[in-house]
Amino acid sequence: MTNARHFLVSLVLIGTETCATVACTMARSAPSGGGKVGSNAARSPSNSVAPYQSPPSTSAIASGPVGNNASPVSSAEASVKCPTINDEPEAGVECGDLNCLAFSSELAAFQHLLKSEPQVLGIGESHAPKGIEGVHSAARRFGELLLPALCGRAHSIVLELWLPRNDCGDKRVEQVKKAQEPVTRTQAKSNQDDYVTLGHVAKRLGIMPSALVPTCDEYQSILDAGPDGVDRMLELVGSRTGEKVVEELQKSANQGEGPIVVAYGGALHNDAEPDSAHARYSYGPRLLEQTRGKYIELELIVPEFVKDTDIWKRQPWYSAFKKAREPSKTKLYQFAPHSFALVFAATTNAQHSQQSLKTQP
Repeated sequence: MTNARHFLVSLVLIGTETCATVACTMARSAPSGGGKVGSNAARSPSNSVAPYQSPPSTSAIASGPVGNNASPVSSAEASVKCPTINDEPEAGVECGDLNCLAFSSELAAFQHLLKSEPQVLGIGESHAPKGIEGVHSAARRFGELLLPALCGRAHSIVLELWLPRNDCGDKRVEQVKKAQEPVTRTQAKSNQDDYVTLGHVAKRLGIMPSALVPTCDEYQSILDAGPDGVDRMLELVGSRTGEKVVEELQKSANQGEGPIVVAYGGALHNDAEPDSAHARYSYGPRLLEQTRGKYIELELIVPEFVKDTDIWKRQPWYSAFKKAREPSKTKLYQFAPHSFALVFAATTNAQHSQQSLKTQP
């Protein structure tokens, strides 16, 4: 496997180990309500609406399965009291190429993007690598800083988490998991927990989470592909996510301000205009057609994860990112008609120190 291919795979795959541990189920906890989200809270996870914690145990979440058969939003969830958004709307300040706009907070940049009212928001991230666990992942930042802005707007969120099966009657699930290990080995161990926790945060905000449930035949097709098994998995994740998003769109009677459905996963499947080499991995073109253009691809970039390597340099926003100044500002780039990259503000030394302490046992 080339480094380039390894990078692309590492962006889109989440292993099944966490799903097996916590059954990938979401707690049916009553919403806390009343929490405030603003520019100050955006800089401090301890003040955010839904602080990240260790995922609940299996026994604590057994009543809330997530998957293709996830239950509709309950009456309690339908009456969620959304947090107050204090940030004043910002137009952004011009900051360079690709229509770069700088904002005082991550939330302000996200709210600016939502003005276009997409029906579907396809969010992609680069998973946190090992070695810098003191810097919060994109998934954690999305759940703490941005997702509250979708309370009362988004109907559901589709997570690129594979739920393992135990009914295939053989070892194919375990064999696929083993084939993933070279890909997930370089990722921070917290990545999978962050995805599961993101589902819990969404549920508390009244946004129904769901995940992907591959069939036994699909597991077998990965094994049958032999050395191309990773490519087969990439295709399956993209196609199943697109199918699930369309299903969620059809469930919702909400045709007001968007987005109605959010898809959250790796920065490959959500491409609105994928190149020919990666088109078979992406659900973006299908959702552009399904929503008649009301689809947005959003890449979430943690600047500390970006390295001066050929892989990163090929990203469409990289050159503008490297030219930009004011690392303390959140920046929003538009690199195609339906494609944006939100670069979080750089973590300060003080923030890094505090976050590193929180990651210690």
